[in-house]
Amino acid sequence: MALPSSAEARIFYQAALRRFEDAEFLLDGERTTGAVYLAGYAVECMLKAMILSRTREKEQADVAASFRGVKAHDFGWLMKEYLARKGPQIPKAISRLFYLVNTWTTSIRYRPGAVRKREAIAFVRAAKDILSWSDGKL
Repeated sequence: MALPSSAEARIFYQAALRRFEDAEFLLDGERTTGAVYLAGYAVECMLKAMILSRTREKEQADVAASFRGVKAHDFGWLMKEYLARKGPQIPKAISRLFYLVNTWTTSIRYRPGAVRKREAIAFVRAAKDILSWSDGKL
């Protein structure tokens, strides 16, 4: 795991790692909805770290401020922002994983029922693979 040099990127990077650890802990405890929510949030934070790590230092505060509202939770928007900053292309295998995790929304936190265990396992596994790939892009 490579720590980003940018302080702004480092905040999101460290949050991504911690939220993913929380997701794994919840999945082990059969708290599947919480696990999926936090795994999705970890992917969101890692995408933001990737964006910030490719943003000039003097622009980082403004870019971080743009991470507000609905669009800031949209993986499609975040990936476009990353690619607009000349980030390496996303491999097909990782794109397929994004297709799976793109079902995530922040509204899952209001879902009273549990996500099926096999779906939660697949989601968390996909998030883990995305985070592993992303880590090499910082």
